[in-house]
Amino acid sequence: MSARNFLAQLTLAGAVFALGTSAASAHFLTLFPQKQVVDQGDSRQLQMPVYFTHPATMGPSMDMQKPAKLAVRLGQKTSDLTEQLISKQFSGKQGWQLDYSIRRPGIYTFFAEQQPYFDPTEQAVLIQYPKTIISSFAGEGDWQTKVASPVEIMPLTRPFALWTGSSFTGQVLVNGQPAAGVTVEMEHYNAAHDALPSDAWANQEVITNSQGEFTVTLTKSGWWGIAALFETENGFELNGKKYLLEQAGVLWLQAQDH
Repeated sequence: MSARNFLAQLTLAGAVFALGTSAASAHFLTLFPQKQVVDQGDSRQLQMPVYFTHPATMGPSMDMQKPAKLAVRLGQKTSDLTEQLISKQFSGKQGWQLDYSIRRPGIYTFFAEQQPYFDPTEQAVLIQYPKTIISSFAGEGDWQTKVASPVEIMPLTRPFALWTGSSFTGQVLVNGQPAAGVTVEMEHYNAAHDALPSDAWANQEVITNSQGEFTVTLTKSGWWGIAALFETENGFELNGKKYLLEQAGVLWLQAQDH
């Protein structure tokens, strides 16, 4: 699939499913390209849609401000890409797009920080910190790079070249420390438009153990969003009123059929 067709599919899918939102479907900030493993013969041009949506129901999307930060780390070098973001509409809602060219083999860790988003339904302020780890041209590198987000999922399983049915183990860090008892939600990016049996099937949920670890299984091919949800004690003040602040470390993984 070409990069252009990939982005077109994302936009169309959001439009088709805008009216079919499930209350059980969670918010996820997208950050992933066409492929997580870029091989010889693949395009070096990555296009990443960056928008706020419900993956399992493919919408509706929510208007979002330009991310406070979007960057990539390769080896010991971190490059700020925030100013390279392009404004783009998804289902009529404000989103963004990153165009990035892979220049050499290696492990690329893309990560972002969302501007605070007020959810009137939950009466809470949400801030997500998505991360995607891309392997290019069989290059080696560190796939456990910390990006120092307030909430972050560190992979304990290699987070790319995953077959459908693979299990994935991660560790949730809150302010750099393993966090026990944290809720971790996982949703499949439903590009195939598969119908759900009911709202309850929109996401899967696990709780981290005493070491902040969890394990999930990627039961279908395609992209999966994994979000570690942490509610801060101090909350967030908006227009003179204090609201719950929910921070989420998000990791995107792609599973492929044999």
